[in-house]
Amino acid sequence: MKCFKLFTVLLVFVFSLSAEAQQKPNATVTVKKETRKMFPHVTITPSVGAIFPLPKILNQNFKPGGTLGLDIGYRLNKEVGLYGKFGYYFMSSKQTGAPIGSYLEFTAGPRYFFTHPKLKSALFFEGGVGAYNFRQNSYVSPQDTTGSVVAQISDTKAGLNGGIGATLALSDVVDIMVKSKYHLIFTQNGSTSFVTVGGGLEFRFR
Repeated sequence: MKCFKLFTVLLVFVFSLSAEAQQKPNATVTVKKETRKMFPHVTITPSVGAIFPLPKILNQNFKPGGTLGLDIGYRLNKEVGLYGKFGYYFMSSKQTGAPIGSYLEFTAGPRYFFTHPKLKSALFFEGGVGAYNFRQNSYVSPQDTTGSVVAQISDTKAGLNGGIGATLALSDVVDIMVKSKYHLIFTQNGSTSFVTVGGGLEFRFR
């Protein structure tokens, strides 16, 4: 009887070890599968915000204005992603009677993330290069007594940008994204620059 009890205890012990050994690999496989599902993925982020012209050129002619944008991103892994940006920036003119000035931005570049295992939010740095198209409709200045027309402007220049942002997860497929960026546009006489701040909803597609 004692031997039977001992054998039963030993059998239960061995069975427990075997079950535990089988569960550990399965857990590892599950974690790996979940990790694979998270990356890579595509993101689409519509956004709104504000533009602030900087000295010495842009802020002499324009006031701060608004922004509309659309980011399309590709998150390679936890740390690295790529993105493309279309932005529309509009500013009221400081000159009486002059129409708004606007920029169309078409840029792309890398995005580097800083994450923490216990947090669903993440910080990131991003930089981009591309084209900036400045537009302003023709107008007649009220101060000009001759009635001459200031010609319409549509001028595309190369530029670059860089900034910092953050994402906060709302669900498995939606984040809140906020960021601030510095934009530098090369011109014939040097450069012009402005700062943008904005935010939007980031939708993830795996």
